[in-house]
Amino acid sequence: MRNVTDEDAQFFAHLQHIIPYHLTLLRDEARNKLFCRALEEVVTGDTRVLDIGSGSGVWAIMAAKLGAKSVTAIEGDSALIPVSRSHARENGVADKIEIIHGNSLEVKPRHKFDVVISETIGNQAFEEGIIATMLDARKRFLARGGIIIPETVSLMSAPAHLADEETTPLGVPIVADYIRNLALNVHFKTSDKSKLRLLAEPVALLDADLRKISSEPAYNGLTGKWQLEDISRVNAVVLWARSRLIDAIDLDTWDTTNWSPVVCKVEPFPAGRGELEFELNLNSKQYHWTVRVTSSTNGATRSYTPMFAYAKLKFDAAREPVKQATSKS
Repeated sequence: MRNVTDEDAQFFAHLQHIIPYHLTLLRDEARNKLFCRALEEVVTGDTRVLDIGSGSGVWAIMAAKLGAKSVTAIEGDSALIPVSRSHARENGVADKIEIIHGNSLEVKPRHKFDVVISETIGNQAFEEGIIATMLDARKRFLARGGIIIPETVSLMSAPAHLADEETTPLGVPIVADYIRNLALNVHFKTSDKSKLRLLAEPVALLDADLRKISSEPAYNGLTGKWQLEDISRVNAVVLWARSRLIDAIDLDTWDTTNWSPVVCKVEPFPAGRGELEFELNLNSKQYHWTVRVTSSTNGATRSYTPMFAYAKLKFDAAREPVKQATSKS
């Protein structure tokens, strides 16, 4: 057996992520049925289809099986190219699909497409770059009168109570407030929706009509407001995505098994009726959220950011340096 190189080790680690991830996609029945219905509505024997971010090739394969005139799949992850080719062979449509390895923003089209589909919808709707992808696709790939899937994407939010959030260590008599306070500033994904109780109707922080939008938004100052009977129940604001794939076919990632809601924690406010305002900066380099409360008995503003946890750890590490281990001569 040959020696394992650093490149091999990185590839093995990558496979540990992408293979289980794409299996969860294939097992997401709600997601699969909705995208399949959308393709069934628009694909005919005269349709040229482009699948951007094709992954394991599911939608390219479905378009080919539905009889599309031609199908092209673009995928940026080289490890997924043999996966999509093998899936196409297994389904008897390998000769009907052109598979391209690359970034769609850099691929030069050989012709226009009647349907462009891209499932680059993130847990927070926009972090996988779907707006930039579809802006470019509309300009360079889409034929006149062509159809894009999805048509719209929205970032949804709602105040929530997250159960089992006590951070006192179980089984040992110690206090751990330091890490608890750090954790307030770190948003996270959860696959266990049973621990989340939504306390108000969701509102959209940002709506994007991918058929019409002309430029990428700033992704800051995204705001939602709710009137609540008891503000003290709120210890989190939850984020997820909704999308209209095509007319009358709507995807809500809350109802799927692959996408996970994102939780932004909030230190509970005193009890009372009032208005809660949530403001989000979704920029990856300056991610932060602010919660404001206005009530008859209380008015307060609290802000959270992963940068605080980072700065706090750096400051405390510098203030009390740890002795470094020395190697024996």
